[in-house]
Amino acid sequence: MMFISKFNKLIRNKYIWSGFAFIVILSFVAWQTNTGGISEEETKNAAGKLDGKPVPAAEMRSAYFNSYLYMSLMVGRPLKVTPRVEEALKHMAWRRLIALRGAQEARLSSSPEEVVAAIQQQPFFQEKGQFSRARYVAFVQQFLANLRATENQFEDHIRQEIIMSKARLMLAQATWVAPLEVEEVYHQLYDTFVVSYVLLTRDDLEHTVKVTDTETRAYFEAHTNDFTIPAKMRVKYVSFPFARFLDEGALDEADLRSYYDEHIEEFTTRGTGDLLSARSFEEVEDTLRDQLAREAADVVAGDQAADFEVTLAPDRKGQAPSFETVARTVGLAVTTSAVFTLNGSVPGLQVGLDFNKAAFTLRPTPDDYFSHPVRGSNAYYVLAFDEKIDARVPAYDEVRAEARQAALELAGSNKLAQTAESIHQTVADALQRGKTFAQAIRPYRLEVVTTDPFAVRTGLDVEDKDTFFELTKKILFLNAGELTDVIPVEGGVMIGRVDSRIMADRTLLASIKNDLSQYIRKRREDLAFREWQEYLLTAHKFEDAAYKKTAVKDDSEESDEKDTDSESADNYIVD
Repeated sequence: MMFISKFNKLIRNKYIWSGFAFIVILSFVAWQTNTGGISEEETKNAAGKLDGKPVPAAEMRSAYFNSYLYMSLMVGRPLKVTPRVEEALKHMAWRRLIALRGAQEARLSSSPEEVVAAIQQQPFFQEKGQFSRARYVAFVQQFLANLRATENQFEDHIRQEIIMSKARLMLAQATWVAPLEVEEVYHQLYDTFVVSYVLLTRDDLEHTVKVTDTETRAYFEAHTNDFTIPAKMRVKYVSFPFARFLDEGALDEADLRSYYDEHIEEFTTRGTGDLLSARSFEEVEDTLRDQLAREAADVVAGDQAADFEVTLAPDRKGQAPSFETVARTVGLAVTTSAVFTLNGSVPGLQVGLDFNKAAFTLRPTPDDYFSHPVRGSNAYYVLAFDEKIDARVPAYDEVRAEARQAALELAGSNKLAQTAESIHQTVADALQRGKTFAQAIRPYRLEVVTTDPFAVRTGLDVEDKDTFFELTKKILFLNAGELTDVIPVEGGVMIGRVDSRIMADRTLLASIKNDLSQYIRKRREDLAFREWQEYLLTAHKFEDAAYKKTAVKDDSEESDEKDTDSESADNYIVD
């Protein structure tokens, strides 16, 4: 096992990665030498830097889009991009970009024939063991269309995946799985465990935790920024509800039948005997009429919102009509919103964060006081600047209650950690003296729970699966009679002891050891590839321009020295 550990450390060693990256780095030097000058505009719009050289925004957009497409294909639907997901996608994009550059300079490529073969071999496009052109066309017209992606973009995505797979294969030559490691994983999965454990929760200690006003004030002063009241906006807006433009009567039967015929795959299911069966036009006519009418209403509402936006633009002399004047001219009511934050909900409106982001880019100038059309769940909106309330740090008395609650939570966490460590040490000492786990725990009046026998592979039917999962991870490397560390779980901590561990029969190992070895190797190859990407980013002094722009924007807004540009390079999804 010591040899295995040393080997695993070896493949993560920076000198080893230096060896892997040597050819790539030399090629990067050549790439930089051969790269011509980059224009001032390209430098300004660069997504980031590698070795001090600007990375073109277009290259980053491509990497981001292909990362987004990869994840959407993984989950089988367009990926919902939350702020947290967006940050993850950006880092995936940078890893993809650096890997593709490295692979290119290592002269790895993919031919058109390889791309075609890879697409045709995808199980989703197979029907009765053969590539189905109809399935592929349906995928392009439905799935890719929903992502605003084209067939050419998908083919380019496959090309990138082939190149990255070749890079993975090169790195995979350094991975190895020892027979003893396979055996260790086998026993982790198939050994039979019986475990006793106790839970210590925050609630158990709540009555012992107190904070004084002096301690609360001290907490506030040490964490002042945590209590910052965020900037808020209030906007005026006009709305273009989809329902206003809904007209099912405008769709005649010929239009519906034409759509039905062109999209017959949408109404086709696979039935008994793997036979395809399509619902009749009469079955779907009403649903189809409603769907197309709503889609048409959405388009008309968006067009009218865009027309309204155009009328707000100033003329050549910089003169522009007021928001209210334009709205009155076209018979629209102007509504003033409640105040809202950048990441909070907007009271009374069914809108997402796009509404908030659009609002916070507005400035009280003739060119920037109104927004582009923003789509909500039931309407389009055009916004106008009304009022911005800057972020501020409140006085202690304004947030005394919040500060006290935060101070209590910190004190509770500290108390929990101290108590858990004390119990753990006392129990460990008691076990050394020959006491049972139950006897060692008894002074603390905590309930000892003893599991039924279980194997990690099959698990155990318990109510709190997350807590049991955390316990399971900690016992994999323990023998019978050994105590776990203090295990953080939701709402508290856990301490467990392995009562017994019965070794699994080795007969099964012989039949599955190859599968286990392949599984471990695949995991290790994935880890090696990711660490190689991260190593290249570090070696080439990666700088994220989007991060710097955000920091500069925040500083300038807080100092109120100047307005910031509303354009951002943060969203790399391309149409």
